[in-house]
Amino acid sequence: MTTTSDLSGLMRTHTCGELRDSDIGKTVSICGWVNKVRDLGALHFVDLRDKHGVTQLGFEQFKGDLSILKTFSLESVVRATGVVAARPDSAKNTKMDTGLVEVQVKEIELLSKAEIPPFLPHGQGEATEDLRLKYRYLDLRSKKLQDVLKMRSDATRKARETLYELGFTEVETPILYKTTPEGARDYVVPSRVHKGKVYALPQSPQTLKQLLMIANTDKYFQICRCFRDEDLRADRQPEFTQIDIEVSFPTMDYMKNLASRMVSRLFNLGDNFTLKGITYDEVMAKYGSDKPDVRFGLEQMNVTQVFANSGFATFADIAKEKHGLVKAMFLPAKMGTLARKDIDALTEVVKPYGGKGVAWFKVENAALSGGISKFVTPEIQAALYENSPEKGDGLWLFCADKKENTAHDCADAVRRHLGKTLKLYNPDDYAFLWVYDFPLLDVDFETGAIGAKHHPFTMPRLDQVDNFMSKDLESLAACKAQAYDIVCNGYELGGGSLRIFDNKVQSRMFEVLGMTPEEAQHQFGFFIEALKYGTPPHGGMAFGMERLVMMLTKTDSIRDVMAFPKTATATDLMANAPSKPNEAQIKELNFKWIE
Repeated sequence: MTTTSDLSGLMRTHTCGELRDSDIGKTVSICGWVNKVRDLGALHFVDLRDKHGVTQLGFEQFKGDLSILKTFSLESVVRATGVVAARPDSAKNTKMDTGLVEVQVKEIELLSKAEIPPFLPHGQGEATEDLRLKYRYLDLRSKKLQDVLKMRSDATRKARETLYELGFTEVETPILYKTTPEGARDYVVPSRVHKGKVYALPQSPQTLKQLLMIANTDKYFQICRCFRDEDLRADRQPEFTQIDIEVSFPTMDYMKNLASRMVSRLFNLGDNFTLKGITYDEVMAKYGSDKPDVRFGLEQMNVTQVFANSGFATFADIAKEKHGLVKAMFLPAKMGTLARKDIDALTEVVKPYGGKGVAWFKVENAALSGGISKFVTPEIQAALYENSPEKGDGLWLFCADKKENTAHDCADAVRRHLGKTLKLYNPDDYAFLWVYDFPLLDVDFETGAIGAKHHPFTMPRLDQVDNFMSKDLESLAACKAQAYDIVCNGYELGGGSLRIFDNKVQSRMFEVLGMTPEEAQHQFGFFIEALKYGTPPHGGMAFGMERLVMMLTKTDSIRDVMAFPKTATATDLMANAPSKPNEAQIKELNFKWIE
C-alpha cells in the first residue's frame, strides 16, 4: 500500500491509491489529476488520479455549486476534502485497489486548469513516439513509466546498500575532464577562460577511479553519468548511467563474487546465487556472440573441417582460408519447423552482418532434401550428427565466411531470430553469464590495425605476457585479457577487468595500440606519472543502469527506462536540444563555425 510522507504539511492526507474500506468514516484530503468526469444527472462522479492510483469522488453530500465540475477539464489538478464512504454494492469495482470506497466530497478546489492535451497519458489510443517524447512530462504521468522510475530508484538504492555493506566509499569524479580515447567520440565543452581549449565530458571515469586506487581509496563506487557521441541503437543513448566500481588487491574470483552479489540483490535471486562462468572462446564457439541469450539451446558447431574436402566448393574454399569458418546449427523438428519462405527469409537476417545467405538442408524420416543436400555425403552427415547434441529429423542451417567474425555474427543473428520467432524461451526467465578470458586486442589481419578489446588499461593474463610483448600479429591476437562481462538474455549488463599497474606494461600497451611516446604523454601523462609512485594491483567493473532496468522491466528500449531520453538522432524533442548558442556566447567562447 502506498502512503504519504510521515512529515506534516502536505496539502493531502492520503494518496489516490491508498484508501480502503478500513478508512470508511475518515475525513481525508486528496490531490491529483482529473482522470474522468461523469454527469449522470442526479449523480456526479470525478475519478482523481495520481502516481499511486485512482480514487472516485462522489458529490451526494456536496453543499457547494455543482457547476464547478463543468470547469474540470481532463488533466486539471484538483484538491478534494471529504469523508470516505462505502460504494453501493452495484458500484463496487474489485479490479481497482480503491474500488470498494469513494470520497464523498465536502470541499473541492481547482488548483490548476489544464488545456486540452495533445494526448491523454491514460487514454486508449497510443500516441506516436515522437509526440510522447515532445510532451514527455505528459507521458511520464502514465502508471507504466512511473513504475519504471520507481523500479530504477529501487535498483539504485539496492546497489548503494550492497556496496556500502561491503565497505565501499562513494566518491564523485569530475564531469568536466580531459579528452581521452576510449572507443567513442567525446562530447567537448569549449572553455571561456582558456580560449582555444576544451573540456571533455567523460565516457567513463576510468582513469579517475584508477587514480583513486593509487590514492589509497581501496574500494570506490559511484552512480555516475557518462557521455558518448556515438551512433545510437535501441539500447544506447548519448548520456547514460553506470554503477561504477573499483577495488584494490582483488582477484578474478573476488570480482566474480562481487558481480554475483550485485546481480543477486538487484534481481532478488537469493544469497546462494553465483554467476555461471564461461570463457570467451567457448561462448563464441557455441553461440557466435560474447553476450548470448542462453535461455534456449540451438548451440552452434564448428564444421569447417567437415566440409574441407567436400564437393560443395563454397564451403571447401572457405575452409582453406586461414581464418575461414563454417558454423552449423541443427533445429530439431520437435523444437519447430520452417517453411521454405521462412528459410529464404534468413538471407535478410544475415545481410546486415555481412552474410550473403544461409545454406541448409532438411532431414525427414532419415532422408535428406533441399538446399545443399546433394553435397552432403553419408560421411558428412555422420560427422555433422557426431558434433550435434540433438539427433534425428530437423533442419540443418549453415553460416560461413572467410572472416570468422562474420560467420559468428551471422550465426548469432540466425539463432536469435529463431529463438524469438519460434518462441523457444520464456520471456520472464533470466539467464546470467560471467564471460571471461576475452582477447586483449582486436587485430585486423588484413590491415594490421590493432585496437583494445576493452580499453588500454586492461591487464594481460599473466601467462600471456610473452604474447603481449611479441611483434607477431598472431601472437598478439592470441593474447588473453583479465577481463570479464556480465551477460543476461542477450545483453551485456556490465563488465570490467583487472588493470595494468606496471608502467612498463602500460607503455607497451600504448605502443601496441600505435601511440608514440609523445602521444601517450599528451593523452595520459598525468596517469603515467601517477603509476610511478606505488600502484596497488586493482580492478573494477561498471554496470549499465539503463540495461539493468530494461531487464527488470522487460522492455527492449533504453528510452523506456530514462526520464528524459533522446531520439535515435540524439535530439531532445521536448527542449529542442541541441541548439545553437546565441551570438554573445559564440563571441565569448571564440567559436568559429564551419559551414
